[in-house]
Amino acid sequence: MYMKKWIFVLLALIGLTSGYLYMQPDDPGAGKITLQGLNFHADLQPALLEASSQGKPVFVYFRSEYCGWCKKFEEETFTNQSVIKTLNENFILVSIDVYRQKNETRDFKVRGTPAEIFLDSNGTEIKRIPGYTETEVFLDIVNKIAKYKEA
Repeated sequence: MYMKKWIFVLLALIGLTSGYLYMQPDDPGAGKITLQGLNFHADLQPALLEASSQGKPVFVYFRSEYCGWCKKFEEETFTNQSVIKTLNENFILVSIDVYRQKNETRDFKVRGTPAEIFLDSNGTEIKRIPGYTETEVFLDIVNKIAKYKEA
């Protein structure tokens, strides 16, 4: 009986540890996160360095796991092939979890989610979109910023 308890405890620990290890890559400190069809940096500084070296603007997406409007935005907008293509080709992408990355959220004065902020390659804010945005409206904004970058 005593041995069965230890085996159960050992299996439970292995299960919990494997879940933790599996979740590590999406942790903000781990470097990258995937949302639908897009790969995001999970930290602003490496993204800004990449943007500076490539001369591309930065798309910073502020979100929360518990935000229903974020989920709706991700399911509708981040699965749109035109959005995916335009963001991947013209921007460096960053995802900020407002609950885990409170310093960045405070620094950008983000008060609600979702929030999208576009920065130039030097880190200066170009445009801010607070709240949920329809896919076509978002795509129009993204295309204008991409064209502005090219000019």
